[in-house]
Amino acid sequence: MSRIAAITLAIGTLSISGMSAGVTSVAHAATLPAMRLPVLVTVPAADSIGLLSGAAIAKAVIRYFGKEGTEEATEFLARSGGRELAERVTATALREGGEETTEQVARLVAKHGPDALKALDNAPQIGPLISALDELPEAQVKAALARLSAGATGRELAETVIKSGPRALRSELRHPGVGGQLTRSLGEDGTKLASNLTTDQAIAVARHADDLAALPAAQRQGVLRLLHNDAERMVAFLGRFAAANPGKTLFTAATTTIVLAESDRILGGDEIVFDADGNPVLISKSGLLGRTMESGGKALGHVSANFIQPLFYAAIAFIFSFAALFLFIKLYHTHQREKLLTSGASLPSSSDVIEGKKAERQDN
Repeated sequence: MSRIAAITLAIGTLSISGMSAGVTSVAHAATLPAMRLPVLVTVPAADSIGLLSGAAIAKAVIRYFGKEGTEEATEFLARSGGRELAERVTATALREGGEETTEQVARLVAKHGPDALKALDNAPQIGPLISALDELPEAQVKAALARLSAGATGRELAETVIKSGPRALRSELRHPGVGGQLTRSLGEDGTKLASNLTTDQAIAVARHADDLAALPAAQRQGVLRLLHNDAERMVAFLGRFAAANPGKTLFTAATTTIVLAESDRILGGDEIVFDADGNPVLISKSGLLGRTMESGGKALGHVSANFIQPLFYAAIAFIFSFAALFLFIKLYHTHQREKLLTSGASLPSSSDVIEGKKAERQDN
């Protein structure tokens, strides 16, 4: 007999005679060889409550799958670790809030199935998590449970929810993957910030959330105020800084002082760079353009000295060599033509030979 079947049988045959003294139930009707009498087993009251609670959660799983999903429910409970999962959640619920909390778990599982069990098992405390889920619109609960049941990240989110309440879940559902991080790092300020940002903006800000949390309160509030008042331009600045200064931390005390003191210039497009000693320096767009042109000029000079000039010299040498060869061939052909003409002029023409022969004949 499986454990779940045993729990169900216990529920069907359990007879409660007193919660303080104990409960007497017929566990089974084994027949003794001689007396053939039913064996009565006394179960402590606390254990009987556990059996009742465990069976309630198991039945909730079956209700979730429905009559047509009995095989799926059996598969989950018997072969997919569902039984152990239900036992752990039941034990935690009983320890935290007794039968009341267990009933809340059963109702949640009956509505949302295995995800609810996994989410509750992933949480260090069940009661506060159920309270936070109860404050969400019903349409959001399933998505929240999916986030909470997601392994280590779900456990981290559950810890944040227990600490910060349902606002952490709202932030996470608004910006999956980063909303909870903003609340975890910045508390209520992070929740308010998440409600004002697009998801892309939230992702950009979340990269700096821990650094912002480490700032002195006055500086942190100043930066958050800039993000609230002009999120688009502030987030654009964060992106430009990250692209121009990979590996550098933006929100240190020194850089944040510049950001707050020169916020108009920062939002207007000016940039923070670092000098040779690593100190942050604010430069204007024109200064940035000059630095860009200077860098571009140096790069072009390097390319010219190492690639263009050698190619140029090689091309010049080739042209001169080709011209010299062409001139030599031209002169050679001219010389040969003149030589042929000269040798042709010294020979008698055919008419002279004929006339000479005619004259000899007349003389004869």
